[in-house]
Parts: sequence; structure tokens; C-alpha cells
Amino acid sequence: MMETNLSNGMNDRSYSRFFGFVIVMSAVLFSFSSCLEGKKEEGVKTAEALIFPADAKASSEYNTGDVYVSLLKESGNTMIAHFIFKPYSRNFWHYHPDAEQTLLVLDGEGYYQEEGGEKRVIRKGDVIVTPPNVCHWNGATPGSSIVCMTVTEHAIENHAVQLRAVTDKEYAN
Repeated sequence: MMETNLSNGMNDRSYSRFFGFVIVMSAVLFSFSSCLEGKKEEGVKTAEALIFPADAKASSEYNTGDVYVSLLKESGNTMIAHFIFKPYSRNFWHYHPDAEQTLLVLDGEGYYQEEGGEKRVIRKGDVIVTPPNVCHWNGATPGSSIVCMTVTEHAIENHAVQLRAVTDKEYAN
């Protein structure tokens, strides 16, 4: 099949891939914007009110505190995951080999930090794009849970390289 280069420099294949990603993300965001009304606990909708409840506890091998996850898609070269981090919880320092990750904050308040950068507060509506091979971590603040979704393109066998726990000092600073 012959590919056509478009005026913006993208070929048919990359344009189709980009357009498909935009459609999927638009549908996901629309779905979350129409969440059911639910009781609030620590500023986060209860599991009954979430479209994608994250009810499986994530491994303590790569997380500190109470982290819950639901893998929405893990086949092919794209992983979509839904996370709930309870107050004080966070994942380990990690990076995604040769893959970009998009983090969508759906509810609550948390932290995000890239290695060598300042820890920053993230809130509902924030979208963070982590470039390939950039070491980072994210998690909840002491006073709030955070609900987020990640979309990561990855090699089938290795979507993340886990490094080490975020220390209490790193978390507090």
C-alpha cells in the first residue's frame, strides 16, 4: 500500500493513528464528564459512581500506600489504565522505554515529578504528557485521593521500568 504525504508532513498512516488517538481520548473524556452523581469521600467519587472502578489493589512491589488499578486495555502496543491513589500513596520512580505516557487527572489532587524537576500539584482536568525515557512518579497528596487514567504506548513486553521507591523526604519536599 502506498502512503501519501499530507501538507502538514504527516503520512496517511501517522495521520490515521493520531486521529484514532484523538477520537479515543475524546470519548474517554466525554464519558468521565458525564459521571453519575455520587457521594464524595476525600474529594473523590465513590466506586459506585465511577465509570471504571479501580478495585484491584496494585502491587506494593512498585507502589507505596493504597493504590488501586483497573487495566482497561493492555493488548497490542497501548496500555490504558485507571488508577485511584489514596492519600499519601504514590508509585515508584519509573520510566517508559521509548514510549510517551499521557496522564489524565479525573478527580482529586496529587503530585507529579520528573527526575531533576520540581514536584508539582496536579488536579482534576490536568493532562500531563511524559516524554519517552523520562524518570517520574505521581501519587496523591496527604489530604486527598486522586483518580487518574494513563495511556501509554509501549513495547508489548515492557511498558515501564521500575526503579526505586519515592522516599518520604522526596514526597514531603
